[in-house]
Amino acid sequence: MRSLCIGAVALAATAVFLPGHSRACEFPCKWGGSASSTVTQASMSVPASFGGAGGGSSRAIDIARGYLGTNPTGRGRLWCAHFMNMVEKKAGRSGTGSGMARSYASYGRRVSDPRPGDIAVVGRKGGGGHVGYVMGVEGGKVTLISGNYNRKVGIGKYSMSSVVAFVRPQG
Repeated sequence: MRSLCIGAVALAATAVFLPGHSRACEFPCKWGGSASSTVTQASMSVPASFGGAGGGSSRAIDIARGYLGTNPTGRGRLWCAHFMNMVEKKAGRSGTGSGMARSYASYGRRVSDPRPGDIAVVGRKGGGGHVGYVMGVEGGKVTLISGNYNRKVGIGKYSMSSVVAFVRPQG
C-alpha cells in the first residue's frame, strides 16, 4: 500500500481526508512519501468509516493541526483537556472549561459511529484519561489529534477498547 503524506504525518492510502482539503507534506514523512506528495480528496476513495459529513468539525481538526509539534498551553503536564478547550473556543464552541479529559465524555452528544471532528475520551490505567479529535477509525484503532501526546500536539492511534466515549460537539 502506498503511503501518502498529509501535513506532517504520512498515512496509508485509506487516510483521513477532510472535505475540500489538499495538503502537501511540509516535513520529512515519518512513514514514507516525500515533501512533494500532494493528496486531494478527489484522488482517492475514502472508507465510509472515516466519515466526513456529520462529524464534529473539520475546522477543529484544522485548528489543532496548526499546533502540531508544539505545546500552546504552556503547561508542563496534564494539558490535553486544556488544549481541547482552547481549540473548541477557537472553533466557536464553549469547551468544558475543565482540565479533566473525562469532562469531555458528557460534552455534546454521545455517538457510536465516530467521524472526523468528533471527540474521543480514552481511559487510562489508574483512572486518568486522554482526549482528542477523531481523525479516523480503522482496524480496531482510532486515530486522534490531541494535546499532550508525547508532550506536544500530535497524532496517535489508540485501541477502540480503550475509548470511554465518543461525543459529537454541538454547534
